[in-house]
Amino acid sequence: MMRRSVILSFFIVTTGLSLAGQEPYISQNAENLYLKLNNLNFVRNNEYSNPIIEGYTLIGYFLQPEIIYIPDEKVSVSLGAHLLSYSGTGRFSKIKPVFSTTFSFSDSTFFRIGTLTGSDEHRLQDPHFNKERLYTDFAEDGLQFRSSGKRYFSDTWLSWENFIFRGDNKREILTAGESFRYLLPRIAPNLRIEVPFQLLIKHFGGQISDYDQQVETYLNMALGIRAGIDAGKSPDSMAGIECIYFSGNSLTKNSPWDINKGYAGWYKLFGIYKNASLEAGYWHSDNYYAPDGNFIFSSVSDRFEDLVISERSLITGSFNLTLPWKDMLEFTFAFDGYYDTDLRRFDNAVTLNIRFGKLIKIASLREK
Repeated sequence: MMRRSVILSFFIVTTGLSLAGQEPYISQNAENLYLKLNNLNFVRNNEYSNPIIEGYTLIGYFLQPEIIYIPDEKVSVSLGAHLLSYSGTGRFSKIKPVFSTTFSFSDSTFFRIGTLTGSDEHRLQDPHFNKERLYTDFAEDGLQFRSSGKRYFSDTWLSWENFIFRGDNKREILTAGESFRYLLPRIAPNLRIEVPFQLLIKHFGGQISDYDQQVETYLNMALGIRAGIDAGKSPDSMAGIECIYFSGNSLTKNSPWDINKGYAGWYKLFGIYKNASLEAGYWHSDNYYAPDGNFIFSSVSDRFEDLVISERSLITGSFNLTLPWKDMLEFTFAFDGYYDTDLRRFDNAVTLNIRFGKLIKIASLREK
């Protein structure tokens, strides 16, 4: 009952927020068949040495080929596989089928059931949705409504991460989310103000399985403002400030660390010039925890059981350079730095990846 009420409440709330998402598959006036190739080769080295999170390196690649059948200008069906391999293992660590059916209401709005357009394309903040999920959990399954326009972006989804059968000794896991951004009309020629709102509900439970743990449900929200001023003649140049408030709550009041309510604030200065971006910020939190977030921001440890550092203060900095090539390939170099003012420790992460994406027309099956 708890799970059903949470999901129902989520969709009642977010239906009103889902005004507009990302571009769906290309509409066609013929019955077409496509091959879609998605590939990401990545290295992320996390040089962490603090009691909250231990350092590790992610290195490998994934390949996701799909056959896309478009029988109608509003309907597309996709079938393929997601193959993830970490270098040095000599095997695929994850092999899963991907399948989805998409109905496009317009060029900017679609509804999908099956494999979602997820991970980094949800456009969520790192503290409550770890950006490393791009490498580890790219293919999400569930249902999704997405819409976008010049001034707005909205992504509403339900991701079913662990299915259970009667008598299983593991828990059902699911995530419901809403990512919304709205760009306000300009009050000055060179000023842009954007309002982001993000919501995540994470549920661990399942009535038909036999597991030892209690049902757990978490609610994380983020709300803020981002204001930027055009810098220079280039339309891709901007400098500004971003302030985001985060909250985390255990709806079932049974967090393993007795953290049932927390908050955080992240205050950042940023600069963007063409394909490069630079950020400097200050993070302060009190009893903050997000199940899917980057643990570097958390008040609880992923290393030591029952370790809680209630108040965290971090000076953060990041640099990102993304170089595209012919709309099919992009190279990314990124650096993230975190200085814990209480622990007096500096941690950092370096990322290199090459991402390839291509939609190839195989055949026109029937001209209209």
